[in-house]
Amino acid sequence: MSNPQLISYFAARFITGENFPTIVAARQQASLILKQPVLPGTALAKLVDESVEAGIIRAARQIVETSMTTHEAYDRLVNLHDRQPALNVRSSTSVLQQAYSTPIPIAFLASVLAKIDANTTVYEPTAGHGALLISANPAYATVNELNPQRAIDLRSQGYKVTEYDAANYQPSQKHDRVICNPPFGVVKVEGQTKRFQLPGNPRKTTQVDQAIALLALQSLKDDGRAVLILGGKLGDDEVRRSERYNSLESRNFYATLYEQYN
Repeated sequence: MSNPQLISYFAARFITGENFPTIVAARQQASLILKQPVLPGTALAKLVDESVEAGIIRAARQIVETSMTTHEAYDRLVNLHDRQPALNVRSSTSVLQQAYSTPIPIAFLASVLAKIDANTTVYEPTAGHGALLISANPAYATVNELNPQRAIDLRSQGYKVTEYDAANYQPSQKHDRVICNPPFGVVKVEGQTKRFQLPGNPRKTTQVDQAIALLALQSLKDDGRAVLILGGKLGDDEVRRSERYNSLESRNFYATLYEQYN
């Protein structure tokens, strides 16, 4: 859920260098525009969060388009990130869909690694507001987003959007690039952990990001390039982290990934 008037307001403020150090400051401005109070933990607070994020994406795209070098763009995007408030409101839908957004400097670096530009075709299976697509040409992008409100925002940016479950959907055409930061972890259906089929592998996985990533790669051209942001294993101890990657499920996923792709 987002509001076009709020999106335009926040985009303009971020482009001109304004700072919103806290979400309270952003909500205060939003309340003036909406002519009603924005209370913490409400649907309206989530609307403001989504509108701030959508405004950041628009400001980021302009930064990328007007920067002379990759380093300049990155530095300006870090500055943009430092001027935004923390967006912590979680609705029941965003919790269920594990809809966490990619910080804009990281999203830009991912697009640079993928070598996405205005002339490449790209597939993004879990697009959110489009952070990973700030270097892409909307006319050449195949965009999927399950959340209907975020899909509406993507369309307002010029993308053609499908609204399928990315763990089960594959577009028909092949693409020069694939990029994604899918939701991580397990999915519960009526209290039961859902298991996902891995393309090209008879075993299944409980990790939704693994299923989405491998299915998305089916839409990559043979000479294409992909960047995947996947759920990692946490911990400060290197040995323990290594052991956590050594589960049968993780080994199965990475074996499939490295056997089928460079």
